[in-house]
Amino acid sequence: LPLKGSRYEFIDDEGYWTFELCHLKKIRQFHESDNKRAPVSLEYSLGDLAATDATPLEGAMVAHSFDGGTRCDETNAGRNTVVQYACDPSTDSHIEWIKETAVCAYVIMFNTPLLCSHPSVVKVPKHKTKVTDFLTGLEASCFYRVEGWWTYEFCYLKSVKQFHQEHNTNVAEFKLGVSSKRDLQAAETVADIQLDEGSKEPVPYFVQKYRGGTKCDVTGEPRMTEVRFKCAVDNLNVIASIKERSTCSYILEFYTPLVCNHPRFQATMDPHRNIDCYPTES
Repeated sequence: LPLKGSRYEFIDDEGYWTFELCHLKKIRQFHESDNKRAPVSLEYSLGDLAATDATPLEGAMVAHSFDGGTRCDETNAGRNTVVQYACDPSTDSHIEWIKETAVCAYVIMFNTPLLCSHPSVVKVPKHKTKVTDFLTGLEASCFYRVEGWWTYEFCYLKSVKQFHQEHNTNVAEFKLGVSSKRDLQAAETVADIQLDEGSKEPVPYFVQKYRGGTKCDVTGEPRMTEVRFKCAVDNLNVIASIKERSTCSYILEFYTPLVCNHPRFQATMDPHRNIDCYPTES
């Protein structure tokens, strides 16, 4: 995981303890006081990294163990922690929860989208190179973008929706396209990977079309959306933009790190440039 050296904090429900995870290094538990001269009044080490091959719990994919923390009065042994890493494509990397499973023994659940391209999630057959094989980590996930009055919702392999909400109630709503997993996966061809020529360097994107939305009053046809998946170098799954290219026809740009592992995307991430050579005057 490209998290080495990253630091994440988690505050308990009562707001007293803060837990700090330094990836591949150490874990500590501390309480910050209001005294500026001594801001940390209590601190315990919950262990230093000991192994990266601990047994994952159900729902997790990777587990790291941390041993040799501050001595526990009850057990007379050092505190220890196991960090469980799980795939979550709908959010940034974060500590989901912390539990003391035994006296001075802890378990941390750490959710991250970086694991969603792991072979145990993606399960890509070696003889296939469909982009949808790389995107399975997005299934059952929805993503949102707010632009002014409207909120846009994209649920992978399901639908694209536009709505306005007041007091937790949708007062206006339009479907911008729907589809099914079977239709989208069956339709994938080489032509579905195209190049965006609008940037300095041609950027590859994968196309899925969501049709059959709410009927458009102007055209009399159902609304539809073309979803363009692009490689996210910052490891975030996010709706980057949505535009109405023509009446009731939309383009939604979605950035995800999952497509970065596809051969067609890797081949174009570092494009070749032509070098022109000219003779010099002697």
